[in-house]
Amino acid sequence: MRNPFEVLGLSPKIVKELDEVSLFRLVKACYRALQQVYHPDLISGSGERALELNLAFEALDLQRNPESFRHHRRRYIKRLSRKTLRSRLEELTLKLTRVFREKLLLEENFWEELLRRAQVERHLLCPPPQNLKVQLYDLIAKYRSPFPAFGSRAPFKELYFDPHGELYWRYPQKAPRKAAQVKLIGCVLREKIEPWFLLEKSPGGEDLVAQDYMKAETFRRACLPFLRTTLTPNAYLFSVRHGDFTRLYLEGLILRLTPLEDSPTINVKKPSDSLQICEKYTDFEAPWDFSWP
Repeated sequence: MRNPFEVLGLSPKIVKELDEVSLFRLVKACYRALQQVYHPDLISGSGERALELNLAFEALDLQRNPESFRHHRRRYIKRLSRKTLRSRLEELTLKLTRVFREKLLLEENFWEELLRRAQVERHLLCPPPQNLKVQLYDLIAKYRSPFPAFGSRAPFKELYFDPHGELYWRYPQKAPRKAAQVKLIGCVLREKIEPWFLLEKSPGGEDLVAQDYMKAETFRRACLPFLRTTLTPNAYLFSVRHGDFTRLYLEGLILRLTPLEDSPTINVKKPSDSLQICEKYTDFEAPWDFSWP
């Protein structure tokens, strides 16, 4: 409920500076002037507004109800000690600026730490994966395909980590190959980003063709705050290639993580110093329970 002095258009400063008699004279003058505008019998009148003015004047009638007058005056004057809306807004803006500056600083430090670790480590995943199969949905293949693909042509791929943490890729109906120049850096949960709007595009006829990478500044702005260095299902997996951190590659959407020793289709053996990936079946194992919105 508004203070009666506020209803009559008086500021807390004026209410504080005037004595009671002078202030009540001003209250009567404001009340009469406003009634000439909002009286219900006038064209510009408003019954609701006129009633509000009457109630405000009754609460501030110094002659009939001096206690009410003084009570509302004391409460209204207290507003002068409160922070104004402008000062509150300035305070929040300052806090927001500080938080944003701290965010940029943390982002810069995190990025520098990733670059430092990339110089000495095989992958930036923690803990380093071993004896693991990762099934991926290849979004780039999906974006570039004009028609839905099923069966062996579906955009799925797999990667494997051997007992020593070496990385191998496998595409449908193709033998696994070692990914010596690929360094995985982590993943971002699916609900946090929309890759199509972040990937670089190139002209392709009438449409834009999505590339399989985004620029480093784009990744730092949109993905780095949500980056996880652990492999997580239903998350987008990112990598760098050939030690070039100016581009971050989208490897795909992680569908499933399977220990190799428990896999129904893959056995990993290591005779002498070489790795052999022996397949029991020649068909590519597609996770058909995956649905794309």
